[in-house]
Amino acid sequence: MRIGFDARMIDHPGIGRYISALLGVFCKYPEDHKLSLFGDPEKLARYAAAGKVDIVPWELPVYPLWEYLWMGLPKIKIDFLHVPHFNIPLFYGGKMVVTIHDLIYLLFPRSLPSPFARHYARFMIETTLKRADRIIAVSDYTKRDILKHFGAAYADKITVIHEAVDDVFKKVTDKARLADVRCRYRIGEKVLLYVGTVKPHKNLGKLLDVFQQLKAWGIPHQLVICGRWDNKEDRLKKYIDHRSVLYLGEIPVSDLVVLYNIAEVLVHLSLYEGFGLTVLEAMKCGTPVVVSDLSSLPEVAGKAAFHVDPNDPKKIADTVYNILINPQLRAGMVDAGYENVKRFSWEKTALETLGVYKEVIKL
Repeated sequence: MRIGFDARMIDHPGIGRYISALLGVFCKYPEDHKLSLFGDPEKLARYAAAGKVDIVPWELPVYPLWEYLWMGLPKIKIDFLHVPHFNIPLFYGGKMVVTIHDLIYLLFPRSLPSPFARHYARFMIETTLKRADRIIAVSDYTKRDILKHFGAAYADKITVIHEAVDDVFKKVTDKARLADVRCRYRIGEKVLLYVGTVKPHKNLGKLLDVFQQLKAWGIPHQLVICGRWDNKEDRLKKYIDHRSVLYLGEIPVSDLVVLYNIAEVLVHLSLYEGFGLTVLEAMKCGTPVVVSDLSSLPEVAGKAAFHVDPNDPKKIADTVYNILINPQLRAGMVDAGYENVKRFSWEKTALETLGVYKEVIKL
Protein backbone atom coordinates (compact mmCIF):
# COMPACT_ATOMS: atom_id res chain seq x y z
CA MET A 1 0.00 0.00 0.00
CA ARG A 2 1.52 3.31 -1.11
CA ILE A 3 0.06 6.07 1.08
CA GLY A 4 0.28 9.72 0.09
CA PHE A 5 -0.13 12.02 3.10
CA ASP A 6 -0.54 15.79 2.96
CA ALA A 7 1.64 16.88 5.91
CA ARG A 8 1.77 20.62 5.17
CA MET A 9 0.03 21.44 8.47
CA ILE A 10 2.54 19.55 10.61
CA ASP A 11 3.26 22.63 12.76
CA HIS A 12 -0.41 23.64 13.19
CA PRO A 13 -1.42 23.73 16.90
CA GLY A 14 -4.40 21.40 16.43
CA ILE A 15 -4.27 19.49 13.16
CA GLY A 16 -0.49 19.31 13.48
CA ARG A 17 -0.84 17.11 16.57
CA TYR A 18 -3.18 14.81 14.65
CA ILE A 19 -0.68 14.54 11.79
CA SER A 20 2.33 13.98 14.07
CA ALA A 21 0.57 11.30 16.11
CA LEU A 22 -0.67 9.35 13.08
CA LEU A 23 2.67 9.51 11.29
CA GLY A 24 4.48 8.44 14.45
CA VAL A 25 2.42 5.24 14.58
CA PHE A 26 2.49 4.64 10.83
CA CYS A 27 6.30 4.84 10.77
CA LYS A 28 6.67 2.02 13.28
CA TYR A 29 3.64 -0.04 12.31
CA PRO A 30 4.58 -3.52 11.05
CA GLU A 31 2.16 -3.48 8.13
CA ASP A 32 3.57 -3.47 4.60
CA HIS A 33 3.04 0.09 3.45
CA LYS A 34 5.04 2.97 2.01
CA LEU A 35 4.53 6.60 3.06
CA SER A 36 5.04 9.60 0.80
CA LEU A 37 4.80 12.76 2.90
CA PHE A 38 4.02 15.97 1.01
CA GLY A 39 5.15 19.24 2.57
CA ASP A 40 8.16 21.15 3.87
CA PRO A 41 11.19 18.79 4.00
CA GLU A 42 12.71 20.65 6.95
CA LYS A 43 9.57 20.22 9.04
CA LEU A 44 9.26 16.55 8.07
CA ALA A 45 12.94 15.63 8.43
CA ARG A 46 12.38 13.59 11.60
CA TYR A 47 10.36 11.02 9.62
CA ALA A 48 13.00 10.53 6.94
CA ALA A 49 14.91 7.98 9.04
CA ALA A 50 12.05 5.48 8.71
CA GLY A 51 12.86 3.27 5.73
CA LYS A 52 9.27 3.30 4.50
CA VAL A 53 9.04 7.12 4.22
CA ASP A 54 9.71 9.46 1.28
CA ILE A 55 9.64 13.23 1.82
CA VAL A 56 8.19 15.04 -1.18
CA PRO A 57 8.58 18.85 -1.32
CA TRP A 58 5.23 20.54 -1.94
CA GLU A 59 4.97 24.33 -1.92
CA LEU A 60 1.18 24.71 -2.15
CA PRO A 61 0.06 27.06 0.67
CA VAL A 62 -2.16 25.60 3.39
CA TYR A 63 -5.02 28.00 2.63
CA PRO A 64 -4.37 28.89 -1.02
CA LEU A 65 -5.81 31.77 -2.97
CA TRP A 66 -7.58 30.84 -6.17
CA GLU A 67 -4.50 31.10 -8.37
CA TYR A 68 -2.65 28.55 -6.23
CA LEU A 69 -5.38 25.97 -6.63
CA TRP A 70 -4.01 25.23 -10.09
CA MET A 71 -0.81 23.84 -8.60
CA GLY A 72 -1.16 20.05 -8.75
CA LEU A 73 0.21 17.32 -6.53
CA PRO A 74 3.79 16.28 -7.42
CA LYS A 75 3.75 13.27 -9.72
CA ILE A 76 4.61 10.50 -7.26
CA LYS A 77 3.16 7.00 -7.52
CA ILE A 78 0.64 6.54 -4.69
CA ASP A 79 -2.52 4.50 -4.24
CA PHE A 80 -4.42 7.37 -2.65
CA LEU A 81 -3.91 10.69 -0.86
CA HIS A 82 -4.90 11.39 2.75
CA VAL A 83 -5.59 15.08 3.39
CA PRO A 84 -6.04 15.82 7.14
CA HIS A 85 -8.19 18.93 6.54
CA PHE A 86 -10.71 20.08 3.95
CA ASN A 87 -8.05 22.07 2.02
CA ILE A 88 -7.75 19.46 -0.72
CA PRO A 89 -5.85 19.99 -4.01
CA LEU A 90 -8.83 20.51 -6.29
CA PHE A 91 -7.24 19.11 -9.41
CA TYR A 92 -5.87 15.92 -7.91
CA GLY A 93 -7.63 13.13 -9.82
CA GLY A 94 -6.75 10.08 -7.70
CA LYS A 95 -8.43 8.41 -4.77
CA MET A 96 -8.62 10.47 -1.62
CA VAL A 97 -9.28 10.16 2.13
CA VAL A 98 -10.03 13.42 3.96
CA THR A 99 -10.28 14.10 7.69
CA ILE A 100 -12.81 16.74 8.74
CA HIS A 101 -12.29 17.91 12.31
CA ASP A 102 -15.15 20.40 12.59
CA LEU A 103 -17.33 22.93 10.76
CA ILE A 104 -16.16 25.91 12.79
CA TYR A 105 -15.74 28.15 9.73
CA LEU A 106 -19.39 27.68 8.77
CA LEU A 107 -20.97 27.88 12.20
CA PHE A 108 -18.87 30.74 13.58
CA PRO A 109 -18.33 33.21 10.72
CA ARG A 110 -16.24 35.50 12.95
CA SER A 111 -13.46 32.91 12.79
CA LEU A 112 -12.80 33.98 9.20
CA PRO A 113 -11.58 37.39 8.02
CA SER A 114 -14.09 38.17 5.25
CA PRO A 115 -17.31 37.12 3.48
CA PHE A 116 -15.15 35.80 0.63
CA ALA A 117 -13.29 33.53 3.06
CA ARG A 118 -16.60 32.20 4.42
CA HIS A 119 -17.92 31.40 0.92
CA TYR A 120 -14.57 29.82 0.06
CA ALA A 121 -14.69 27.62 3.19
CA ARG A 122 -18.19 26.37 2.40
CA PHE A 123 -17.23 25.72 -1.23
CA MET A 124 -14.15 23.74 -0.16
CA ILE A 125 -15.99 21.63 2.43
CA GLU A 126 -18.79 20.79 0.02
CA THR A 127 -16.30 20.00 -2.75
CA THR A 128 -14.32 17.81 -0.36
CA LEU A 129 -17.43 15.83 0.56
CA LYS A 130 -18.16 15.23 -3.11
CA ARG A 131 -14.61 14.44 -4.18
CA ALA A 132 -13.33 12.29 -1.33
CA ASP A 133 -13.76 8.53 -1.49
CA ARG A 134 -13.89 8.36 2.31
CA ILE A 135 -14.31 10.99 5.03
CA ILE A 136 -12.92 10.54 8.53
CA ALA A 137 -14.80 12.52 11.19
CA VAL A 138 -13.01 12.86 14.53
CA SER A 139 -16.20 12.56 16.60
CA ASP A 140 -19.80 11.42 16.32
CA TYR A 141 -20.75 15.06 16.79
CA THR A 142 -18.72 16.14 13.76
CA LYS A 143 -20.36 13.46 11.65
CA ARG A 144 -23.83 14.59 12.74
CA ASP A 145 -22.86 18.18 11.99
CA ILE A 146 -21.74 17.28 8.46
CA LEU A 147 -24.96 15.40 7.73
CA LYS A 148 -27.07 18.19 9.23
CA HIS A 149 -25.52 20.92 7.09
CA PHE A 150 -24.70 19.02 3.88
CA GLY A 151 -27.22 16.19 3.74
CA ALA A 152 -27.61 12.54 4.67
CA ALA A 153 -26.38 11.44 1.25
CA TYR A 154 -22.81 11.54 2.57
CA ALA A 155 -23.49 9.22 5.51
CA ASP A 156 -22.00 6.09 3.90
CA LYS A 157 -18.76 7.92 3.15
CA ILE A 158 -18.11 9.00 6.74
CA THR A 159 -16.28 6.93 9.34
CA VAL A 160 -15.90 8.22 12.90
CA ILE A 161 -12.38 7.72 14.26
CA HIS A 162 -11.63 9.46 17.53
CA GLU A 163 -8.40 11.27 18.20
CA ALA A 164 -6.31 10.47 21.27
CA VAL A 165 -3.68 11.94 23.59
CA ASP A 166 0.10 11.63 23.42
CA ASP A 167 1.95 9.58 26.02
CA VAL A 168 4.03 12.63 26.92
CA PHE A 169 1.04 13.87 28.92
CA LYS A 170 1.29 12.20 32.34
CA LYS A 171 1.65 12.80 36.05
CA VAL A 172 4.83 14.70 36.95
CA THR A 173 6.38 14.00 40.35
CA ASP A 174 9.74 15.70 39.78
CA LYS A 175 9.57 18.64 42.19
CA ALA A 176 12.48 20.42 40.49
CA ARG A 177 10.68 20.30 37.12
CA LEU A 178 7.46 21.62 38.67
CA ALA A 179 9.33 24.43 40.44
CA ASP A 180 11.25 25.34 37.28
CA VAL A 181 8.05 25.93 35.27
CA ARG A 182 6.47 27.89 38.11
CA CYS A 183 9.53 30.10 38.31
CA ARG A 184 10.04 30.71 34.59
CA TYR A 185 6.39 31.62 33.94
CA ARG A 186 5.77 33.29 37.33
CA ILE A 187 2.92 30.94 38.18
CA GLY A 188 1.42 31.01 41.67
CA GLU A 189 0.70 28.13 44.00
CA LYS A 190 -2.99 27.74 43.10
CA VAL A 191 -4.03 27.70 39.46
CA LEU A 192 -7.13 27.48 37.28
CA LEU A 193 -6.19 26.68 33.70
CA TYR A 194 -7.40 27.23 30.15
CA VAL A 195 -5.50 25.65 27.24
CA GLY A 196 -6.40 26.34 23.62
CA THR A 197 -6.53 29.07 21.03
CA VAL A 198 -8.07 32.37 22.08
CA LYS A 199 -10.85 32.75 19.53
CA PRO A 200 -14.46 33.97 19.79
CA HIS A 201 -16.02 30.48 19.91
CA LYS A 202 -13.69 29.47 22.75
CA ASN A 203 -15.80 31.68 25.04
CA LEU A 204 -12.92 33.17 27.05
CA GLY A 205 -15.08 36.15 27.98
CA LYS A 206 -17.39 33.87 29.99
CA LEU A 207 -14.41 32.18 31.62
CA LEU A 208 -13.18 35.58 32.77
CA ASP A 209 -16.65 36.29 34.17
CA VAL A 210 -16.50 32.99 36.05
CA PHE A 211 -13.09 33.85 37.42
CA GLN A 212 -14.24 37.27 38.61
CA GLN A 213 -17.11 35.59 40.49
CA LEU A 214 -14.71 33.11 42.08
CA LYS A 215 -12.37 35.93 43.14
CA ALA A 216 -15.35 37.72 44.71
CA TRP A 217 -15.91 34.55 46.78
CA GLY A 218 -12.33 34.77 48.00
CA ILE A 219 -10.43 32.08 46.14
CA PRO A 220 -6.65 32.75 46.06
CA HIS A 221 -6.17 31.20 42.62
CA GLN A 222 -4.57 32.56 39.48
CA LEU A 223 -6.17 32.02 36.07
CA VAL A 224 -3.54 30.88 33.54
CA ILE A 225 -4.40 31.07 29.83
CA CYS A 226 -2.19 29.16 27.42
CA GLY A 227 -2.50 29.13 23.62
CA ARG A 228 -2.34 31.11 20.40
CA TRP A 229 -4.09 34.51 20.50
CA ASP A 230 -6.49 35.68 17.78
CA ASN A 231 -6.70 39.46 17.42
CA LYS A 232 -10.49 39.18 17.18
CA GLU A 233 -10.38 38.76 20.97
CA ASP A 234 -8.20 41.79 21.70
CA ARG A 235 -11.07 43.24 23.71
CA LEU A 236 -10.16 40.72 26.43
CA LYS A 237 -6.58 41.92 26.87
CA LYS A 238 -7.65 44.51 29.40
CA TYR A 239 -8.43 41.67 31.85
CA ILE A 240 -4.91 40.25 31.70
CA ASP A 241 -2.97 41.79 34.57
CA HIS A 242 -0.12 39.21 34.63
CA ARG A 243 -0.86 38.49 38.29
CA SER A 244 -4.35 37.11 38.87
CA VAL A 245 -4.88 36.54 35.11
CA LEU A 246 -1.75 35.38 33.32
CA TYR A 247 -1.47 34.83 29.55
CA LEU A 248 1.47 32.63 28.48
CA GLY A 249 0.90 32.32 24.74
CA GLU A 250 2.09 29.09 23.13
CA ILE A 251 4.60 27.16 25.21
CA PRO A 252 6.64 23.98 24.58
CA VAL A 253 4.77 20.72 25.11
CA SER A 254 7.17 19.70 27.89
CA ASP A 255 6.17 22.84 29.82
CA LEU A 256 2.49 22.35 28.99
CA VAL A 257 2.60 18.91 30.61
CA VAL A 258 3.88 20.51 33.82
CA LEU A 259 1.27 23.25 33.58
CA TYR A 260 -1.53 20.68 33.54
CA ASN A 261 0.05 19.07 36.61
CA ILE A 262 0.20 22.40 38.42
CA ALA A 263 -3.43 23.29 37.76
CA GLU A 264 -6.19 22.33 40.19
CA VAL A 265 -8.89 22.49 37.48
CA LEU A 266 -8.98 22.86 33.70
CA VAL A 267 -12.02 24.92 32.65
CA HIS A 268 -13.01 24.60 28.99
CA LEU A 269 -16.18 26.54 28.11
CA SER A 270 -15.95 26.37 24.32
CA LEU A 271 -19.15 26.85 22.34
CA TYR A 272 -17.94 24.44 19.68
CA GLU A 273 -15.31 21.70 19.38
CA GLY A 274 -14.84 18.98 16.80
CA PHE A 275 -13.07 16.87 19.41
CA GLY A 276 -11.32 18.58 22.35
CA LEU A 277 -7.81 17.20 22.85
CA THR A 278 -7.03 19.44 25.81
CA VAL A 279 -9.71 17.66 27.85
CA LEU A 280 -7.89 14.32 27.50
CA GLU A 281 -4.47 15.92 27.99
CA ALA A 282 -5.58 17.36 31.33
CA MET A 283 -7.17 14.10 32.46
CA LYS A 284 -4.05 12.12 31.61
CA CYS A 285 -2.05 14.52 33.78
CA GLY A 286 -4.44 14.02 36.71
CA THR A 287 -6.23 17.36 36.39
CA PRO A 288 -10.00 17.63 37.10
CA VAL A 289 -11.95 19.06 34.16
CA VAL A 290 -15.04 21.25 33.77
CA VAL A 291 -16.35 21.40 30.20
CA SER A 292 -19.09 22.99 28.18
CA ASP A 293 -22.10 20.73 27.60
CA LEU A 294 -22.08 21.63 23.89
CA SER A 295 -20.78 19.93 20.71
CA SER A 296 -18.32 17.03 21.07
CA LEU A 297 -17.07 17.85 24.58
CA PRO A 298 -19.51 15.61 26.50
CA GLU A 299 -18.66 12.79 24.05
CA VAL A 300 -14.95 13.10 24.77
CA ALA A 301 -15.07 13.94 28.47
CA GLY A 302 -17.64 11.25 29.30
CA LYS A 303 -18.68 11.01 32.95
CA ALA A 304 -15.22 12.03 34.16
CA ALA A 305 -15.89 15.78 33.93
CA PHE A 306 -18.57 18.21 35.02
CA HIS A 307 -20.64 19.38 32.02
CA VAL A 308 -21.91 22.95 32.34
CA ASP A 309 -23.96 25.47 30.39
CA PRO A 310 -21.17 27.67 28.94
CA ASN A 311 -23.39 30.76 29.12
CA ASP A 312 -24.18 30.58 32.83
CA PRO A 313 -21.15 32.02 34.71
CA LYS A 314 -22.79 31.78 38.15
CA LYS A 315 -23.51 28.05 37.91
CA ILE A 316 -20.09 27.40 36.40
CA ALA A 317 -18.49 29.29 39.28
CA ASP A 318 -20.50 27.19 41.75
CA THR A 319 -19.23 24.01 40.10
CA VAL A 320 -15.59 25.09 40.04
CA TYR A 321 -15.76 26.36 43.63
CA ASN A 322 -17.11 23.01 44.85
CA ILE A 323 -14.25 21.19 43.17
CA LEU A 324 -11.68 23.54 44.70
CA ILE A 325 -12.93 23.15 48.28
CA ASN A 326 -13.64 19.41 48.15
CA PRO A 327 -10.49 17.21 48.07
CA GLN A 328 -12.52 14.00 47.89
CA LEU A 329 -14.43 15.28 44.87
CA ARG A 330 -11.17 16.23 43.16
CA ALA A 331 -9.64 12.84 43.87
CA GLY A 332 -12.68 11.08 42.41
CA MET A 333 -12.51 13.23 39.28
CA VAL A 334 -8.82 12.44 38.86
CA ASP A 335 -9.48 8.69 39.03
CA ALA A 336 -12.43 8.98 36.64
CA GLY A 337 -10.28 11.00 34.24
CA TYR A 338 -7.59 8.31 34.14
CA GLU A 339 -10.26 5.72 33.30
CA ASN A 340 -11.85 7.90 30.62
CA VAL A 341 -8.55 8.45 28.81
CA LYS A 342 -8.16 4.68 28.40
CA ARG A 343 -10.95 4.79 25.80
CA PHE A 344 -8.61 6.60 23.39
CA SER A 345 -5.21 5.72 21.91
CA TRP A 346 -3.29 6.81 18.83
CA GLU A 347 -2.53 3.15 18.06
CA LYS A 348 -6.28 2.48 17.86
CA THR A 349 -6.77 5.65 15.79
CA ALA A 350 -4.00 4.60 13.38
CA LEU A 351 -5.31 1.04 13.08
CA GLU A 352 -8.84 2.24 12.28
CA THR A 353 -7.41 4.76 9.79
CA LEU A 354 -5.49 1.97 8.04
CA GLY A 355 -8.82 0.13 7.83
CA VAL A 356 -10.31 3.09 5.94
CA TYR A 357 -7.27 3.11 3.64
CA LYS A 358 -7.84 -0.56 2.76
CA GLU A 359 -11.49 0.17 1.93
CA VAL A 360 -10.41 2.95 -0.45
CA ILE A 361 -7.89 0.74 -2.24
CA LYS A 362 -10.66 -1.77 -2.97
CA LEU A 363 -12.93 0.88 -4.54
